[in-house]
Amino acid sequence: MQFGSKVTKIILFFLSTVTAVSSFPVVASGQEISPKSTMNQSILTGNFKEAYQTAEKEAENGDREAQFNLALFYYHGIGVPQNFEYALRWANLSALQGFKKASSARPPIMEKLQPDTVQAAMTWVRQRLTKAAEDGDNIALVMLSNSFATEFGFGDPKESYYWASLAVASGRTEAKRRRDALVKDLKAADFKEVQDRSVEWFAKFRKSSS
Repeated sequence: MQFGSKVTKIILFFLSTVTAVSSFPVVASGQEISPKSTMNQSILTGNFKEAYQTAEKEAENGDREAQFNLALFYYHGIGVPQNFEYALRWANLSALQGFKKASSARPPIMEKLQPDTVQAAMTWVRQRLTKAAEDGDNIALVMLSNSFATEFGFGDPKESYYWASLAVASGRTEAKRRRDALVKDLKAADFKEVQDRSVEWFAKFRKSSS
């Protein structure tokens, strides 16, 4: 086999992340096959469109590894037209859930984009997470707080505190450390504004569970 072509290199990259066909477990008739196994099998057989569609479905359902895989499909233009902004969108979502490979993938993707497009990709992420949070997804509150962290390139302590405060109030205690650490970065006037907003948001979207 010749390893020089771009497609071959991409295939080999994917193959390095999936289980070999020979080691796939035998699935009994009627037994459900996992989405990851379905995607891996599609990759190994060269059906990248089907693999992309499987990754897309699981990414939309919030699976962080699938979100990273979807970012790779967009970055390499395999199974879907190449789109660096879309790749960054899904890499951002995956990284905000703590997937380390996605965090490592973000910088090289951003290098291919203008700053306003990088910002647009994060805006898309925040809009998606805001809707999810309003619909009752408390993990989205944690992710929104993280999206305003300095390490993601969009440092805004006031907004990060706002979403972390809502996350803690909604039962996501893992956000407490970030919330408390941000207190020193806020001015007295900030607390009044942010805490008033928090009370209004919580009453509107979490009143039934309070």
